[in-house]
Amino acid sequence: MGYDLGALAVFFFAALFFDVVVIAVIRQGNQGDHPIIFAGAVTVAIGLTLAFALAAFVPGSDKYVAACVLVVTGSLFGCVAANNVRDLFVCRVRVEAEYRGCEEMPTGQVMSLRYPICAYEFQGRAYCEKSLQSIGARRARRMAKAGTCHAYLDPRHPATFIVRRSASLMTFILAAIALFCFGAALYVLVFA
Repeated sequence: MGYDLGALAVFFFAALFFDVVVIAVIRQGNQGDHPIIFAGAVTVAIGLTLAFALAAFVPGSDKYVAACVLVVTGSLFGCVAANNVRDLFVCRVRVEAEYRGCEEMPTGQVMSLRYPICAYEFQGRAYCEKSLQSIGARRARRMAKAGTCHAYLDPRHPATFIVRRSASLMTFILAAIALFCFGAALYVLVFA
């Protein structure tokens, strides 16, 4: 007969997963490649570990656990939105690219995420990479018809590029969800 962690198992295994991921990234030295995403992973690891510790060892800490979970959720959405905005600032060198097709990722619903694959040259070296941004079906058809597109790449990492120099609606939705989660955490701490 084993010991039943119940609801604590969710916090324990989620915290353990993110703790292992953060330690693995630090050991490999890859935290500098995507600093905002790494900061989000660290925040999630610390927040979930704190939520587990509060739930397991501090009686009556329900509102603090709820606030931790809301801050973790807000940090996760906020870091993804901030990373999308960061891509707009670092991918600033415009090159002509040959459109090679799209990598489609089904979402389980009607739509699919389409990531354009483009071939281009930068400083005498040829690249054929997948965009950091997804595009809609209409834009994919237009790019396929034209055969070329503009790619905006990061001069420090020329293999990373975007095809649209504007924030998507999803970026604004993610930022709004993050702000809502932070506001809800503040509400739980102050008024609950």
